[in-house]
Amino acid sequence: MDTNAVADIILATLGAIHARTYRNEAPQGPIRPYIVFALASATATDPSVDYYLNVDIFDAPHVSVRAIETLADTIQDALDNDVIRTAALNLHLTLEQRQYVSNTDLTTAQMINLRFVVRAYFIGE
Repeated sequence: MDTNAVADIILATLGAIHARTYRNEAPQGPIRPYIVFALASATATDPSVDYYLNVDIFDAPHVSVRAIETLADTIQDALDNDVIRTAALNLHLTLEQRQYVSNTDLTTAQMINLRFVVRAYFIGE
């Protein structure tokens, strides 16, 4: 199991969609909109490992939601039911949920959360 290898592939994939993509936490004062992703957990389901991938797309609290909806659509289209193959592993991603969180709840931002189930097969393990 190599969670960093999975995260590196996700970062490269999301980074190709949107340049301001960060793992686990955004830097201080990021330019909006931006993406933060996290691999929330791992469950061994031999011969694979299942992860939850949370992709959060943030924007300012009082702007149109169109920009983050478009990003969410693009990410969903790119990752849902996709298989990503490398020499070290294969990832199969399936969308589990999509949710809008308003500035009423976040106060300083609005966000769309995408949650994927990722089944990772590590080659050679």
